[in-house]
Amino acid sequence: MIRKLGLAVMTLLAAAGVAFDAVAADPATPTTGASAMAPAPVPAGPKKRISVAKFDANGAFVAVYGGWDIGGGLAAQLTTALVNSGHFIVVERPDLGAVLKEQELAQLNVTSKGSGPQAGRLLGTQLIVRGSVTEFEQAAEGGGLNVGASGRGGGLGNLVGGALATHNNQGVVAMDVRLIDATSGQVLQSRRIEKRITSSDTSVGLTASQVAFGGEQFNKTVLGQATRGAIEEAVAFIGASLAGLPWTGAVADVDGTRVFINAGGEAGLQAGDRFAVMAVERELTDPSTGQSLGRIEAQVGTLRVAEVQAAYSVAVMDAPFPAKKGDMVRYLGR
Repeated sequence: MIRKLGLAVMTLLAAAGVAFDAVAADPATPTTGASAMAPAPVPAGPKKRISVAKFDANGAFVAVYGGWDIGGGLAAQLTTALVNSGHFIVVERPDLGAVLKEQELAQLNVTSKGSGPQAGRLLGTQLIVRGSVTEFEQAAEGGGLNVGASGRGGGLGNLVGGALATHNNQGVVAMDVRLIDATSGQVLQSRRIEKRITSSDTSVGLTASQVAFGGEQFNKTVLGQATRGAIEEAVAFIGASLAGLPWTGAVADVDGTRVFINAGGEAGLQAGDRFAVMAVERELTDPSTGQSLGRIEAQVGTLRVAEVQAAYSVAVMDAPFPAKKGDMVRYLGR
């Protein structure tokens, strides 16, 4: 009886090893949460400038996946996805989190007036993307065979960074994404993004110490698939939010009726683009907190782009008006 039981266990283990090899080469198709994402809307006009700050990640999952920089990793994946979409100019700001913290302290009057960075004047971007990771985990559902193994070789030895399981695995990634106006520091849009993926086939249970976040093995898991889905949804959300936000730039220099704009072909500007030139008459601030309430702007004239270089454009005034370096230019159309 014991010998027959041993043979049965060995047969079951061998069958499980074969099943894992098939999944490693071709990850299981998720049974839920894997519907195709609708393409992100293309923002009108030139490419808008955005920056992505490192995401906060302070949940209980940090202790489980303590070897991973979850907040930094998700922000990096979102940055790459935004660049690859071709619709944005992504401004790299490695110290963006520290800059934003200084701005928040200044708005709360914690730092002395004028000692910290002012919103919009240091960042060189229209929009800042911030996020907070609220869920990040892979959990097993139901019963089945669990075999712990690691290393290289054939059969069960092919399992890297986890356990072979015949039960369901669910990966869930949830984050709150906020879009912040870089000039005023105000939150323009906020959305909770949640992605759940369930696979009913044999799959890998993650071990944080052995699997690299964002690596090939991670991407084959349901947690990796949930991460990818959440990033795609975040890109679509940002694209939809920016579609109705007018593109803005700045006057870099003025020479008679010629006006030089601080963006060119790399940002998608074309000859014939029309812009309004806006002068800031004054900025309104809350007297108790010092926080910006908005700006009073006045249109002083309009421009039409005549020449486009990679990093700047030359526009001509439709009619003479007093333009000056630092004035804001707002996209009107083509």
